[in-house]
Amino acid sequence: MYTVTHPWDYLIVTASNEAQAEAYRSQLLLRQELGLITGVKKILVAADPDGQRIGSGGSTIFSLLKVLNGEAQSSHESRNLFEEGERLLHNLRILIIHAGGDSRRLPAYGPCGKIFIPVPGESDSALGTTLFDLQLPVYLELPPPRPGQGQVVVTTGDVFLFFDPREVVFQEEGVTGLGSYVSPELSQKHGVFSPEEEGNVRYLLQKHGLAEQKTKGAINR
Repeated sequence: MYTVTHPWDYLIVTASNEAQAEAYRSQLLLRQELGLITGVKKILVAADPDGQRIGSGGSTIFSLLKVLNGEAQSSHESRNLFEEGERLLHNLRILIIHAGGDSRRLPAYGPCGKIFIPVPGESDSALGTTLFDLQLPVYLELPPPRPGQGQVVVTTGDVFLFFDPREVVFQEEGVTGLGSYVSPELSQKHGVFSPEEEGNVRYLLQKHGLAEQKTKGAINR
């Protein structure tokens, strides 16, 4: 069991289709009933609409729309929908875990998704330990926003990112990307930040080879 210092308003797990979403809901419900998820007020599963793959960016927007639609039902109507949405998000802390992968390399876990793959290790629950159970406590302990500011954290559910959340420093405004230093040979298979001297991102490279990483200033000494 873990303790969340600053509660979250929403935990959203995304899925590629409704069948996968139902599997996620059953897994999350079991954990709720056993008291294994704390520090979260509402849990949602957001499947890509009509079974059409919309990517992580589209899924992020779709998840936020689900939140806004639910929150708007209990709020006062506004003539300016953009301002109303901005006002609502300024008062919410939202964690989105993208888990809509196809599990092509692990087809046996396609129905339950890679996020609920069993992993080795001790467990004090009847469910055992999955990738989700290892990740969630780390994500939930990420630093909160300053008072009066909302926060949306978007992360992945198909890898185990082990880091100390207490060392994370979010910018007060805009978008903060979290990364780590790895070899160029490894980074060419992933997304790479090419930062300016003051830390702002100059380029965001996606699966670029060594030559282009070097040209774009993504490799340091």
